[in-house]
Amino acid sequence: MKLILTGGFLGSGKTTAIVAACKQLLANNKKVVVITNDQGDQQVDQAFVRSAGIPAREVSNGCFCCNYSQLDEHLLSFRNDLPDFVFAESVGSCTDLLATIVKPLGIQRPEIDVFVTVFADAPYLLSLMQGRASFLEESVRYIYKKQLEEADLLILNKTDMTEPTDLKTVYQTLQSEYPEKKIQLQNSLHDADIARWIEAIDGFTGNRSRTSIDIDYDEYSDGESRLAWLDKSITIRTDHNNATRIVRSIVGTAFDLIQQHRYTIGHLKFFLESDRWTEKISFTTATTSSVVRIPEIESGEVRMLINARIQTSPDNLRRLIDHVLEKMGTIHKCTIVHGKWSVFKPGYPKPLHRIP
Repeated sequence: MKLILTGGFLGSGKTTAIVAACKQLLANNKKVVVITNDQGDQQVDQAFVRSAGIPAREVSNGCFCCNYSQLDEHLLSFRNDLPDFVFAESVGSCTDLLATIVKPLGIQRPEIDVFVTVFADAPYLLSLMQGRASFLEESVRYIYKKQLEEADLLILNKTDMTEPTDLKTVYQTLQSEYPEKKIQLQNSLHDADIARWIEAIDGFTGNRSRTSIDIDYDEYSDGESRLAWLDKSITIRTDHNNATRIVRSIVGTAFDLIQQHRYTIGHLKFFLESDRWTEKISFTTATTSSVVRIPEIESGEVRMLINARIQTSPDNLRRLIDHVLEKMGTIHKCTIVHGKWSVFKPGYPKPLHRIP
C-alpha cells in the first residue's frame, strides 16, 4: 500500500489534484481511499471527495501530527481490504510532517510506502518572490517555506494561471533553492499532468532515509494563530425556486466584503448541495473576481457548508459571515437555517510523536 502524504499551503489545489488522480486510478481498476484532515470537524474537502464517489475518511479537530492515532486507526482499518493508494491530505497550515508522521509510520508501519508530495501555488509563490505576497506576517510565510523543505516531490501547481516567463522564473528559483528535490509543473485540470503525478507516485519504492526539518514551534504556532478558522453549515429555503441565485449572492458578497476589509484569504470554500446537483467553490489569495459559476437550475432548497481561513480575528470573521447571511436573507426574502458552526484559532501544535 502506498500512502501519498499530500501537503502544501491553504488554497494550493491539493484536493482538486487528489480527486483527479483518484478518478484516473479508479478508471484503471485501482483501489483508492482519501483521508482528509482539518482543524475543524465540518470539512468541505471531505464532502467534495465523497460527492465524486471516492471512498473517504477524515481526521478532524486537529492536524495529522496532533491526531496521529486517528490517522493510524484509519490505516489499520484497511488491513483486510488493502487499497493500492491512500491519499492523506494534511491541513494547509501544517508542517513538520517528516518528523511527526513519516518517521513514526516508518517505525510502526514499515509495510506502508510513504511518499510526500507538497503543492505550491505558482501565482502565490511568484508574488512571494516579488515581495507582493498578501500574507504580511513572517510567521505565516515561515510555515509556507517549511512545507516546501519536506517534499519528496514538489508540485508547482496552477501553471495555467502564470505567464510562461514568470513560471520559468519561479521554477528556476525553486531549483536553485532546493537542488536535491524533484520539481514537477502541473495544471491539475489536465489529465496528462495528473497522469505524470501518478507515474511519479507509482515509481516510488520503499521508504528512504529522510532528514527532519529544523523548526521553531513558537513561530509555527504564531503563524497558525494569525488565521481565524470558521466552519458553518446552513440551509437556504425559498418559495420562489431561486435558491441557486441566492447562493451565488451569498458567496460573491462574502468574498467582496472580505476584500473590502482587506482581510487576507488563506482559503474560502463552499460546498453546495441540492437534490439535483453538488458544487464546490474556492477562493484563495490569488482570486481577483467574485463571479460565481454554478448550475442555473431552479431549486427551492440548497445546503451550504462554509470553510473560511482568513487572516483576522475569529470574532471579526464570525460577524462578517453572519452579516452577509442576514443581509441576503432580507434582500431575497428567504429562510436561512443556521446549523452547526464553530469559529476559532488553532491551538499550539502538540504532535503525539516527533522524531528529529
